[in-house]
Amino acid sequence: MKSDLLNKKSSGIAIKILGVIQVLIGLFTLTLAPLEIYSFYLFREGGRFYYEGFGVGTFLYGLIVAQIIAYYFIGALFLTIGYAHLELKSWAVNFSKACIWAWILFGLPVAVFFFPLLTMKEIEVQQPVLLALLFVLVFIVLIPFALLAFYSQKNVKELFKDGRVPAVGEFLLILVYAMYILFFHVMLFYRGIFPFFGIFLAGFSGIVCYVGSILLALLFIYGLLHRKLWTWILSVSFFVILLISTVITLIQNHYSEIIELLNFPKLEYDIFIKLPVKSSYLIVILSGVLILTLVIIFKSRKLFRKSNMPVP
Repeated sequence: MKSDLLNKKSSGIAIKILGVIQVLIGLFTLTLAPLEIYSFYLFREGGRFYYEGFGVGTFLYGLIVAQIIAYYFIGALFLTIGYAHLELKSWAVNFSKACIWAWILFGLPVAVFFFPLLTMKEIEVQQPVLLALLFVLVFIVLIPFALLAFYSQKNVKELFKDGRVPAVGEFLLILVYAMYILFFHVMLFYRGIFPFFGIFLAGFSGIVCYVGSILLALLFIYGLLHRKLWTWILSVSFFVILLISTVITLIQNHYSEIIELLNFPKLEYDIFIKLPVKSSYLIVILSGVLILTLVIIFKSRKLFRKSNMPVP
């Protein structure tokens, strides 16, 4: 059996340092969130980065909204984890592992959403592909797996207080549902386009579908916390239907047709229509994310019970 890399005293110091860093990150991102709102003024008419057509429904408008939501979510998450480390709460290790695995599994698709920014004229960078690969290597591979190795040490686990600890899978599934809730909210700013068995619903009908999906995701979290087996069945059914509907819709709609439907202003339209992207690429990415979600849900089956008794 491998020995721990750090002794108990060093592990304790490392945990406190991690806690402080996490609290600082949380405070920093919660400070950035309201400041990010100022970006809207930079893109309005007369602003430094204004371009014709900017407003609700444009790519950058939705991206700014997504960043604001992400800042608040990340800030709250890091403050919670940082507090758990400083107070040595029993659930800190499993919660941290769940957050790390959520980032490893879904970080790349999330990052892909922001990569088009690297091609924008106003913030163009040299070697965008190399920069993207470096980001993936450092922040989605090296740092996360180093942290997982740290939390797996016996000395680290022993330092946290005893108590009933939810499984990593339980934390992970809650985070997954939460991420979908955030994603569904962001899609409301992109005309609410919703894949519906071959066609994209847009406007009010699409928004209604996303509102229903948000309510369902909240129901799934409730059902997981209360061990309601029927919510697990409903969750599996929902994501299977969403997967089938998404694949069928993307097969029947070309990438250019989707860009036309989004009705971006000319500047954004010209950028996206020239990207070397095909519907097949979108199918691989989105179906991959949904299949990964289903795998996580299937593996969580043991967390659900027919009674409301908590899992021991």
